[in-house]
Amino acid sequence: MPEQAGMMTATLAEKRLLSEASQTWELVFTCEAPLSYQPGQFYSFVTEREGKQEVRAYSLTAAPAGERMVLCLNRAGWFSNLLCDLPIGGTAQMHGPYGAFVLRDGPGIVVADGVGIAPVASMADALLRGQGYVGPLTLLHTATADGELFYRERFEQAERAVEGFRYLPLAASAVEAELERLIAEAGEPKPTAYIVGLNAFAAPLRQWFKDRGWDRKQIVFERYD
Repeated sequence: MPEQAGMMTATLAEKRLLSEASQTWELVFTCEAPLSYQPGQFYSFVTEREGKQEVRAYSLTAAPAGERMVLCLNRAGWFSNLLCDLPIGGTAQMHGPYGAFVLRDGPGIVVADGVGIAPVASMADALLRGQGYVGPLTLLHTATADGELFYRERFEQAERAVEGFRYLPLAASAVEAELERLIAEAGEPKPTAYIVGLNAFAAPLRQWFKDRGWDRKQIVFERYD
């Protein structure tokens, strides 16, 4: 594969299975140079397949910490399987950071589904490390089972330690009712809406906020399919 400007090698240092049911893995890489990114951003991983370049974006789940990079992904495609099957010491090529799914000043409501929680885990890690504060911030995390509420302990710790941070794990079917309650409680000005997940989950929620008067600039949206 031809070398690209800004390309960096990441070496797999640790891996653990977070969920057998969804085949979700946490991968810890050591990069060849310190990383500089905003919590919530992603890096693009690059490889070659049958003579063509393949690129896939993966959000980071931890705040910046030198050369360390942590990903959370499931076996949802060819590239994800490639990374999940890497042996310890295996390498991958990537470049970045990219993305605008980052916290803004002022109150916010975050709605994340399943493994879409990855960039939010990075934000919570940063708050726990005292790396900025924008609150109040309420996180709604939906999952099909308790075992799919990834990084729950981190969010519960943030709820205890970070003033204004609230964590609400719930079923997807309960999201709209909970949002109605939170919006009535928040009043004006409207909190920034942060939405992340598969498009089938995230796109209807973006429209839900628009229908209730949110300007598109007040909605921070990221899909991972």
